[in-house]
Amino acid sequence: MSKALIFIFFVSIFLMNSFGIGPNLYPLRLIMPIALIYFFTVFFQKAILLKQKVDVQPITLYSFLFFIFMFLHTYAVSFIRVQLFDAHYELNSILNFSFLLFFILTLYLIVLSFPKQFIQSSKYIMLLFYLMYAIFSFYEIKTGNHLPTSDLVYAPWWMRYVPTVVYFNSNDFAFVFTLMVMYLLSVFDEKKSLPSLWVVVIFLIHMFIMYKSQSRLSFLMSFFFFVYRYPKKIIFSSVLGLVLFFVGGYFLENAWYMQVMDDLAKLKSDLSFNERQSTLVRLSLYKYAVLSVIPSFGFGYGIDYSAQYYQSINDVNLHYIVDPHSFIFELLINSGLLATLFYIGLNIWILVKNWTYSNYDIFIQIIIFNLLLFSSSSSLFIWPVYLFLIIYICRTAQLDS
Repeated sequence: MSKALIFIFFVSIFLMNSFGIGPNLYPLRLIMPIALIYFFTVFFQKAILLKQKVDVQPITLYSFLFFIFMFLHTYAVSFIRVQLFDAHYELNSILNFSFLLFFILTLYLIVLSFPKQFIQSSKYIMLLFYLMYAIFSFYEIKTGNHLPTSDLVYAPWWMRYVPTVVYFNSNDFAFVFTLMVMYLLSVFDEKKSLPSLWVVVIFLIHMFIMYKSQSRLSFLMSFFFFVYRYPKKIIFSSVLGLVLFFVGGYFLENAWYMQVMDDLAKLKSDLSFNERQSTLVRLSLYKYAVLSVIPSFGFGYGIDYSAQYYQSINDVNLHYIVDPHSFIFELLINSGLLATLFYIGLNIWILVKNWTYSNYDIFIQIIIFNLLLFSSSSSLFIWPVYLFLIIYICRTAQLDS
């Protein structure tokens, strides 16, 4: 029963809010209450009735306390602001935030009750969905068709050939897709012995999807991780590929060669952070996120209030953008300074512990994880984000046990 429920629960996480009955009733919301009750019952039976020892490492406890503090503090700030300042919070945001609380509790109950199954099941389900995501992204790139949950479903046809899979936009998809390939390579090729051909094939397919997703940060982080993990294979294959390309350019059809050169020029332009006005907008967003500490006295503004906070700012440099484009700054605006410092402390702990034990794969991944959190407009309700964070915490906790 537990294995089947863990499997279904993890599957529903990677399905996000697709294949649902309406916008608010999707697989994860249907299975989560069942999973919560079941795993709470199992944990209560083991820890209380049978008095079995539950192995809780300090970092696991610290991370759990971080989430509890974040939720309780954010609820308290929201309640006080409603009572004293007549603040308004969207009902859907309150429901999603409450759902997130129970979602996090369910993940921790699985970790504490079935730690080995949690790690084992997550990697195989992640592999399954990585392959499914890749196949469906090729379908989107080829046809321009998307699921109803995508922001491109009603976009002009010339804009539709960008993969979003089960996510709202391409940045969210590219972010999660990059986390998946990093973790899968670290667990299935722990000794870095994967044949060169397989490395090159995975590299080319993944980078092509990242390029088509138009997510420059995910593209750069993916390239960096592959070079870090397989430096000789990637550098050699990249150099060889470029040499063959330019030599072959003399013998191939001229129109095809020029089209590829145009694509490379476009890629160079896309990867240039100086070419887009979005850089200035993001810097303005981050500046006002830091300044939010002053009017909120460091307590934050409450549940999913970042959009309303930015709407209150009269600055043309924001260009009417109201999403924080950073999980840390979103946390700072919504939950305050203490919760943000709590989160930063958790990441420092993970980094130091993995560096101490020479577990460089997780060390690199947690850095890239936090950098990729700057790519999504809002990461608050992207469920796989929390699964990956708790996986990193569990893998770090295993170093002590």
